[in-house]
Amino acid sequence: MLIRLAIPGDAAAIARVHVETWRIAYRGQVPEVYLAGLDIGRRTAIWTEIFRENKSTTFVAEIENEVIGFCSLMPSRDPDADKKDIGEIAALYVSPRHWRKGAGRRLCERALAEARKSSYATVTLWVLKTNAPAQQFYEQLGFVLDGVKKILELDGHDLPEVRYRRTD
Repeated sequence: MLIRLAIPGDAAAIARVHVETWRIAYRGQVPEVYLAGLDIGRRTAIWTEIFRENKSTTFVAEIENEVIGFCSLMPSRDPDADKKDIGEIAALYVSPRHWRKGAGRRLCERALAEARKSSYATVTLWVLKTNAPAQQFYEQLGFVLDGVKKILELDGHDLPEVRYRRTD
């Protein structure tokens, strides 16, 4: 498995992983109608724009030249954060057929190394309150709940999220 910096040409592969992971990981947590409506073409356009704007650093995991996961790090988007000191893992997704094989951990560790290089004292991330497997994964990597909550609104559906924090 190779962990490398993503390039704009990875947008479609990242979009594919993003959509297929949401459809499996969030089944029963996100309304099925929303998951069914996810579109790889639209998500590719979003990722193309993310690369064009250069607001985050994204890493991909590859096996035999196939992107199987990605992790995106950026300055925190939270209103209570000092953007110079706090980074945010905005996305970490691994294709379901590659779950529990180390890709997520390696991607997260690479993002944390990049955060240190970028002088972020703290890294935060948001997890659906109902997503116990993700919470357990992040806790194993040293992230802790910090008590901050918010509501993610998806097409009229309110989904509670909790924030995790890690300070190195």
